[in-house]
Amino acid sequence: MVIRPDPAALYPDVEAHGSLGAALRAVAQGRLASVPLTSPEADPLLAASVDCTLPYRDPLHVSTYHHEPLWSIRGVASFDEMAVVEGTTDDLAQVAEAARAWHDGVALSDICQAAPFVRQTGRFDVPDLGPVTLGR
Repeated sequence: MVIRPDPAALYPDVEAHGSLGAALRAVAQGRLASVPLTSPEADPLLAASVDCTLPYRDPLHVSTYHHEPLWSIRGVASFDEMAVVEGTTDDLAQVAEAARAWHDGVALSDICQAAPFVRQTGRFDVPDLGPVTLGR
């Protein structure tokens, strides 16, 4: 049986804030103050979600690794639940940059510029779900 390290030991900065969402707010130095951020009650140190202002994007999912101090993000298109951006980093401040850009509806390529650990998956935003755009 695999025994996972205590999340509080791997992420003492997150544990000090009580949740990953609160830790993101703290490292963002006010840039996420008005952004809806949630952490699940069951595992507040391990995950967070960041809402997006665009109706065709689901909330950005932020999660922790279980065996080393890394964070990963996954941004999904709401119409097919496929990732359009994802990435992994050891820098929570970079995660906060990506979260702010996702929330604001920034273009996918610009999210990658704001947070260099983020990469596009090859899929793209389809605001109108038009068949011509979907077929590309």
